[in-house]
Amino acid sequence: MQGGRQECRPYRLCYMEYALEAKGFSLTYPGLEKPVFRPLDFAVEPGETLALRGESGAGKSSLLLCACGLIPNSIEAQITGEILLFGRPPGEFTRADQAQYVGMVFQNPETQLFCGTVELEVAFGLENLCVRQDEMHARVREALEMAGLRARRGDSPSVLSGGQKQLLTLAAVLALRPKLLLLDEALSQLDGQAAARMMEVLRQLKRNGQTMVFVDHDDERCAFADREIWL
Repeated sequence: MQGGRQECRPYRLCYMEYALEAKGFSLTYPGLEKPVFRPLDFAVEPGETLALRGESGAGKSSLLLCACGLIPNSIEAQITGEILLFGRPPGEFTRADQAQYVGMVFQNPETQLFCGTVELEVAFGLENLCVRQDEMHARVREALEMAGLRARRGDSPSVLSGGQKQLLTLAAVLALRPKLLLLDEALSQLDGQAAARMMEVLRQLKRNGQTMVFVDHDDERCAFADREIWL
């Protein structure tokens, strides 16, 4: 791989649809002469957990923003090469389709929480996708149970602890059942107990075959991944 060192398996000779694939991919923000990183070539297989690592400013968050379509759809940047989400450029997905293919949890949960109760927060995305009421209730219940927040479903998100807010953000994303889950330093602001609880949920997701790409600086947490890519 260009752009960093990588612990990985060689490409398979048979055809497969990768969850995420970069082909000579790079980006440059307006006003900057140099790209954020050198051209990248890598692929993430369905069911794989990948840790994205590197120094601050290496472009890890930018890469995730490209994977979920925020760059260049909402954030301007010049793109070279290709990045593909399940074989298609992220920009080709409708908003509704994209929500079911890729979900992202950011570093600060406050930026993703805005509903009046915990339950409404998890249901919000499902309502926008016009999910049937019976299926919606089942998905909300399942996501809250996984996050350990079922008993707090009637509470305002504002009264939750920082760790509980991050778990709620994760539950809201998981209720959409995305094929690819992206986490941008989602544990970096959590205390030890909250981070441990979050890792329990991520390990359960991994056992269930959830495809994940996450950014983290902690060696112990990154050891949970199947492999690492360094920028």
